[in-house]
Amino acid sequence: MKLIRFLPGMLACLLLLTVCQPVTSKMESTQEPMRPTPKISTLVIRPVNFLSLDGDWRFAVDAKQKGEAQAWFAPEYDDSAWQTVAVPHTWNVMPKYSQYNGLAWYRYQFTLPKNLEALHLRLRFQAVFYLAQVWINGVPVGEHEGGYTPFEFEVSSLLKPGQENVIAVRVDNKINSVRIPAELRAGWSYDWWNYGGIVRSVSLEATNPVYLSGQQIVAVPHLTGTDQADSAEITSSVILENVSTNPFEGLVSFKILEEGTRQVVFDSGSREAVSLVPGQPFSLKLSATLSNPRLWHFDHPNLYLLAVLVEKDGQEVHRLESIFGIRSVELKNGQMLLNGESVRLVGVTRHADSPQFGLAESVQIMAADYEDIKALNEVLSRPVHYPQAEFILDYADRHGILLIPEIPAWQLSAQQMAMPKMQALVKQQLLEMITTQYNHPAIWAWSIGNEIESETSAGHNFVKEMIAYVKSLDATRPVGFASNRLYTNPNADATAYSDFVMMNQYWGGWGGPKENLSASLDAIHAAWPEKMVIISEFGFEPNWNRLWGPATSTLTPEEYYFIPDGTPPDSELADEQRRLLIREQMAVFRTKPFVAGAIFWTYQDYRTRSKFVMGVVDPARNKRPSWEVLREEFSPILIDALTLSPLADGKRTATISMYTRGPVETDLPAYTLRGYKLHWRLSSPDELTEFSAGDLALPTLAPAAEWTGEIPLVVPQSDIILTISFVRPTGYTVIERSYNAKGEFLP
Repeated sequence: MKLIRFLPGMLACLLLLTVCQPVTSKMESTQEPMRPTPKISTLVIRPVNFLSLDGDWRFAVDAKQKGEAQAWFAPEYDDSAWQTVAVPHTWNVMPKYSQYNGLAWYRYQFTLPKNLEALHLRLRFQAVFYLAQVWINGVPVGEHEGGYTPFEFEVSSLLKPGQENVIAVRVDNKINSVRIPAELRAGWSYDWWNYGGIVRSVSLEATNPVYLSGQQIVAVPHLTGTDQADSAEITSSVILENVSTNPFEGLVSFKILEEGTRQVVFDSGSREAVSLVPGQPFSLKLSATLSNPRLWHFDHPNLYLLAVLVEKDGQEVHRLESIFGIRSVELKNGQMLLNGESVRLVGVTRHADSPQFGLAESVQIMAADYEDIKALNEVLSRPVHYPQAEFILDYADRHGILLIPEIPAWQLSAQQMAMPKMQALVKQQLLEMITTQYNHPAIWAWSIGNEIESETSAGHNFVKEMIAYVKSLDATRPVGFASNRLYTNPNADATAYSDFVMMNQYWGGWGGPKENLSASLDAIHAAWPEKMVIISEFGFEPNWNRLWGPATSTLTPEEYYFIPDGTPPDSELADEQRRLLIREQMAVFRTKPFVAGAIFWTYQDYRTRSKFVMGVVDPARNKRPSWEVLREEFSPILIDALTLSPLADGKRTATISMYTRGPVETDLPAYTLRGYKLHWRLSSPDELTEFSAGDLALPTLAPAAEWTGEIPLVVPQSDIILTISFVRPTGYTVIERSYNAKGEFLP
C-alpha cells in the first residue's frame, strides 16, 4: 500500500478556479500524473466519519527482535499476555522500560462500522517515535521515519467493514547517528528523552472516494494604519482527489466565516463545475477579497474559517474547513513589525515532557502548562527543538503566541550535515512540519535546526540548501536556525543566509564571562545590521561548569553565574542565580533595539541524560521564585504606585498609577496595549470572603505611556486586602499586586 501524506505545500495551481466577487469565476484545466488504479468502483455518497483509535491497545517489548519472525502482526496472533496501555503512550514512563531503547509492538483490535463500506479510509498517526512499521490484518501497509510529525496510509482495501480488524505497529526508538534527532558521538546524543511509542493520537478518517485532501491558505492584509486594514486578499490552493474507478462530475463552492460566530463574511456565490478523472488529483485555486478584516494579533487572536464544499446532485460529497488568521509580519531594518507596528516580544521554551506521560502528554497537561505560560506573559516562542502537537498549535492560534517551529536537527556535525541520508531526512521532516502546520496564523517563521556546526563549510552548504528548500514550500514566512556559534566571530556563521538571527547565548556560563554579552550582541548587529535578533535561548543551569566548564574554584560572581560545589541544583541558592541572570540579561537586551525578542530556556525541568535543571517550575510544575521574576520582567505593564484615601462614611478611593514599558527602542517587551482592563478585588485578609470587585477599561496605551485611575471602594469594618490585576483582552493577567488597608504592598 502507498503512504499518503497531507501535503498542501505541493498544491501546484494546475487547474485554476478564481472566485472573487463581483468578478465572474473562471476555470482552467491541467492534469497531474496518473496514480495507481483506484479500488472503489462506484460513488456512494455517505456522511464523512472520523473514528478515534485512541484508548486501550495491547503492548509488548521486543528486546530480542523476534516479533516479525513470529508474526506478531498476524490477526490470529494471541496477544492476551501483552499489557494493556492507553494510547497515546510511551513505554519510557513505565518503570520496567524507563531506559529501554529498542523495538516494541502495539496491537489494536476493533470492529469497523458497516456503514463505512465503500468509503475511502485513511489511517492517520499524529506522531510515532521514532520508526513505525504498520500492518493491517496481517498485511504490511508501510513505514514512517521521524518522531514528531503526522503521517497517514490509505487502507480502504485492507479494512473489513462490519468485521473485526487488527492494526499492528512495530516501533523502534533506538538512537543512532543517522536519525534525526541524532546520536552525536558514542555515548552522547540529544539531551532530551527519546520517548518510544505511539506518542500522539491515532484516528481513521472515512470520506467519499471524491474528497478534498487539503488546502494551503495565504491571507494578506492591506494595512491602513497600525493594526488596521481596510481589506485582505485571501487565496487557497486546494487539492481534490478522485480515488474511485469512475469519472466524477460535481460542483465546488466556498465560504469564509468568522470562526467564533460562524457568521459568513464571504460567499463565492456560485458553484463551479469540476470534472475529475479517476486516480488523478485536481488542483484548485480559490481567491476572495475581504473588506474590513479583523486582524490576528497575540492580544486579539481573531480567526476565520475557510470552508470548501464539493457537491453532486444536491448532496454534499465532502466539506473541508480550515482555520486561518489575517496578519502581517515584516522584518525591516532590524525590527519586527506586527500588523505594521514595531514590537519587541518575550516568551519561554517548553519540552513536551511530564513525569506521568513523557512525550505522550495529555491535553490536560498541555492546557495547564500553556495557561501558566500565558500567565508568564508569553507572546513569542520557539517552542522547543521539534514539531509540536496539534493542540499546542491550535492553542497558540486561539490564545495569542507567535511561534517559530523547528525540526530536531540538533547539534549536527559537519560530517552528518554532508550525508545525503541526513539531508533527505531533514527535508522530509521539514516537508511534513510545514505542510501540516501551514495554515496556523500563530506560526510566523520556520527554523531548520539548532546549534549545528554552522561555521563549517558543510554547515554553510546545509543552511543554504535547507533554507532554499523551506522557501520552495512556503514563500510567505521568514526562515532561520538557532545558532550557538555567534559568541566571538559571527561573520563566520551560516546565519548570514538566514532571514533573521537566532542566538542561543549562555554568557556567564558556557559562553564565557557575563560582561561579554553586550559586546557580542553589538558584533552580531555590526555583521548584519539589517537583520533583527531573537535571543532564542538564555538561562541558567546550576551544574553547567561541572559538565563542560572550568572548576568552580576559578569562577567569580563578577564574571559568572554559579553555585558552590555540592549545592543541590534545585536549591534556593541555585534559583537565586537564575533570578539574577534573568534581571541582568534582560537589562542588557533592552539596550539593543535590534533585539526584537528574548526566549527563556526553559519553562519546566524535563528528563535529560545530563540532568539539567533549568526550569522556572520543577517537573511537578511547582513554581520556583524565578517564575515571578520572569513574569515581571516579561510584563508590558509596571505598577508605579497605589494610594488609599482616608476612610469617610465607609468609603475610600484607591488611586493607581501605572506605565507601559517603552519606548520600543529602549525597552523589552514593548508593544501597544489595546483592550486591556484593570480588575480589582476587595477581600478579607485570608481572601476567602470577597466584599466587592470590578473592572476599569484602559485606553489604548502606546509604549512608554502613563495612566492613572481611581477605584471607589465601599470598605467594611473588618480588615481588607485590595488586589489589583491588569488583564489582557484574552483574559490573562499581566501583573498582579495586593495591598493592605494602609496601602502597603504585600509581597
